[in-house]
Amino acid sequence: MNYYFKSAVTSAFLLGTLTVNAQDLSRKIPADAMAVMTIKGNNFLELMSAEEFNNTFIGKEMFSKLAKEQNNNYNSVEDFGFNLSSSFYYYNQTNDSVSYNCFLAPVKNLAQLDKVFEQSGKKFSINGKQRTFFNADSSKIMRWNDEMLLMVLADGRSAYFDRPEIRERFGMSAIEIPQAEVSADTAATVTDAVEVTDVAAASDGVMDASEVMVEEPKPRVRSKKKSSHAAKSRKTKLKGKKSAKKSYKKKPVKVQPAEEVYMDAAEAAASAAAAVDSAAAVVDTAYSYYDDKNSPYYKDKKVKTAVVARWTVKMIDDAFTGTDQNSILKNADFTKNIDQKAEATIWVAGVEKLGKAFMPSTPYLKDFNFLSGYGTANAKLYLEEKSIRISSAMTFGEEMGSVLRKVHQRKLNKAFLKYVNEDKLIGYMAYSMDTKSYLQEYPKLVSKIYGSLYSDEIGMATDLFSLVLDEEAISKVIKGDGIFIFNGLSQKEVSYKSYDYNEENFETTEVMKTKKETLPDFLAMISTEDTRLINKLIAYGVKKEVVKSKNSYYEVTIPKSPLALYFTIKEGIIFLGTDATEMEQIVSNTYQAKVSGRHKSALLGNNYAAYFSPKRLAGKIPAEELGSPAKIEKANKTLNSLGDIYIRSYPMNGNTFAGEISMDTPADQKNSLKYLFSVIENLK
Repeated sequence: MNYYFKSAVTSAFLLGTLTVNAQDLSRKIPADAMAVMTIKGNNFLELMSAEEFNNTFIGKEMFSKLAKEQNNNYNSVEDFGFNLSSSFYYYNQTNDSVSYNCFLAPVKNLAQLDKVFEQSGKKFSINGKQRTFFNADSSKIMRWNDEMLLMVLADGRSAYFDRPEIRERFGMSAIEIPQAEVSADTAATVTDAVEVTDVAAASDGVMDASEVMVEEPKPRVRSKKKSSHAAKSRKTKLKGKKSAKKSYKKKPVKVQPAEEVYMDAAEAAASAAAAVDSAAAVVDTAYSYYDDKNSPYYKDKKVKTAVVARWTVKMIDDAFTGTDQNSILKNADFTKNIDQKAEATIWVAGVEKLGKAFMPSTPYLKDFNFLSGYGTANAKLYLEEKSIRISSAMTFGEEMGSVLRKVHQRKLNKAFLKYVNEDKLIGYMAYSMDTKSYLQEYPKLVSKIYGSLYSDEIGMATDLFSLVLDEEAISKVIKGDGIFIFNGLSQKEVSYKSYDYNEENFETTEVMKTKKETLPDFLAMISTEDTRLINKLIAYGVKKEVVKSKNSYYEVTIPKSPLALYFTIKEGIIFLGTDATEMEQIVSNTYQAKVSGRHKSALLGNNYAAYFSPKRLAGKIPAEELGSPAKIEKANKTLNSLGDIYIRSYPMNGNTFAGEISMDTPADQKNSLKYLFSVIENLK
């Protein structure tokens, strides 16, 4: 599937979801789901009809691809048989033994959906109104009726099936997998050749859902032109469990110095053939272990596949015949975060819980929990008239929430706004945190994450950290708030050493050449209260001739770098930038500032704020960085088509931390969804 087809399928899938009176399948999602994604089709259809989508570049590409792959003609996304004005869901349900990734879609026309499967060559069983499809190894099972389609991708967890008592329960063997040491080229011939057949096809479309059919491995076809040594090697197979446990190791080979090796062509050829045959014997052994139907590994894989498939079928049976009593709708946090205005929503039951579920179960990571204290989380997509917006929020435990509230209690220095001119900037990034609180709370966070694993070591390290650092003194030097303003790109001609080679006398001559370097133009500001240490560093830099005084500001010399940096300290602010003229204006109080209410609100009302204007960057990227005129034109066209981008994080509200990223929709666009499609089409 190429990129366009994948995008098309995704876009078609995005055309489905919830209305107040529409078919809603959220009741089918189990209460213990760890994550749920909701796509609201009615909201999408209000912005773009199915007919309009069919005529988009993505829609046409999708139908063209399907016509080639399946030899059929689809004219509309409505031909797939789904209810596009209802809700589509993805959810994850994970326990200690299996992880289920589930896709739930509302069905509008059962006959049309059956036709889609038939024309794609997928065989399925029929039981009344229910249809069931199994892929080759039953890791993907789909069932549908006239109300819904449920697709489940199941993955048996190795940590569970590797436990001795579990292996004993299911009759699996406790063996060690042999590690055959072969060269990279030889190892490439050892492929995962376990082939399984379509379960439904194996039983002519009717089967017991608990059965899993696995096709026997195909015999390997080897060339008859082999030496007698190779023939003997092929007979060296694993014999029983004892042979399966055997490890194969390379014997060290002593290589003689080149001058002591004497070998004619015949001897060399014979030696090479013997080496190839020896390697083939090792490959044969490894291959037979993983694909021989009598090998323990192969048998264990069949058992695991069958067990997981039976559990998956049971789970699907419950979804289709259950009473919905244990529905996710009984989870107050889930229902609270349902927003009818959002086109898409992702909800996570618990970030810490999710992290533990997928953390590798190794002895070293058993007690490691870097997400300790993280609670529920959600993200929502809004396609509004004037902007595309993604909001997110995460809750924390009381201990973690208390830490974050202390760290984020500082606001951005208002004096920064005197040196912000939005007419010339392309973007900015500002942050505000309390350095003293951070240094005081950081050891607690480290101890919480690693303490259970390395309690003694972490305890000593955090005590040393607190002993060495003077949080009060450091917080006066660097208070914890700052802003970085990006003003664009510029080119500077720099000199560098090169060497010319004279082919006549074989001599090289050192020459100086020039080239253009693309450099960023920026201004950064950091709040400070105590400048004594900084003044000492400046004096030391001047003494070592890496800092030059420029009348109330300084220039930093960076060896072998074309980037010139200037800095000064004024009004409790450390200024660092690349423009000498701008630095002169700052120290002489002649800098012209301009900040709109929108930017003031973003900078002063949030702990983190960022802004980027793609339009202002258009035409300012040097041609040498982009290459051909066609690439330059395409890059500038894309930048000009994008709206201004804003990122912000809001102050802590109780134990909830929230943020948002948004992009303005150009005034000439009808709505945000159609605007997105136009951007995608421009990128083709």
